Amino acid sequence: MRRITTLTILAAAGLAALPPAMHIASASAATADDPAIRGAKASTLRALSTRVTLDVRDQPVSDIFDFIGRVTGAELEPIYLDDDSFDGINPETTITIRANNMPALSLLERVLARVEQAERPASSYTWQFTDTGSIEFGPKSILNRHQHIELYDISDLMFIVPRFDQAPEFDLSSALQSSQGGGGSSPFQGSQQQIDDTPADERISALVNLIETTVEPDQWVGAGGDGASISFFGNSLVVTAPDYVHRQINGYDFWPSRLQQLRRVDGRWEVRIRPETQPRRRAP
Repeated sequence: MRRITTLTILAAAGLAALPPAMHIASASAATADDPAIRGAKASTLRALSTRVTLDVRDQPVSDIFDFIGRVTGAELEPIYLDDDSFDGINPETTITIRANNMPALSLLERVLARVEQAERPASSYTWQFTDTGSIEFGPKSILNRHQHIELYDISDLMFIVPRFDQAPEFDLSSALQSSQGGGGSSPFQGSQQQIDDTPADERISALVNLIETTVEPDQWVGAGGDGASISFFGNSLVVTAPDYVHRQINGYDFWPSRLQQLRRVDGRWEVRIRPETQPRRRAP
């Protein structure tokens, strides 16, 4: 299924060398998941769409995470500090937070932001899916250890669309002469066609640069990060990255596109997965 994400980024960035109306299609590990795993991921997001109310002061975050998991039934896997890792969420960090009838996923993201603000870690916090469909969350430096490869078909983006800088003029007399067997010339005169002759490798480089500078820019190997890398093969971009990076590129094809919102945060683009807030209609 085609998504809005990366091409919306292209349009927002004004990359005129690339057709603005195309979409990147992902032929990936995510779309090749076992149907049961895909269903488990969708079920997790539906569970985290549950609205919750919470009002706590100086509460350990481990208690809040336990509360969210217990109320929603979603399988949550916080990445805590332990004896084997010096990077993770301190379960004893306390925060004050109030939520009134808020989707649990939104609450989880808000709690992570509060914890990050309190702990000021070297690596920011976010969430992603595991291979079994549960949600793990914590430092991106730890999430980066769980990477997979996805192929993004960009053949539509590489297709060069001719551009016409003015409409042709229509010569009525020439058209009448042709219809009467007079062998007249074409009734359309004066059209001018322009074709973008930018080499394909430059167009690909521009696309790769755009993705690396707008989608999790600190995580790419080319920028000194350890979370993601990108190359080109055939008509596809080959991206090796953790789930939270792939989410920013192409969203989740098992979740309704209307619930995937592109937004700009601190100079970069991200895809926000919105909870399902309306009850699903049952088939008659």
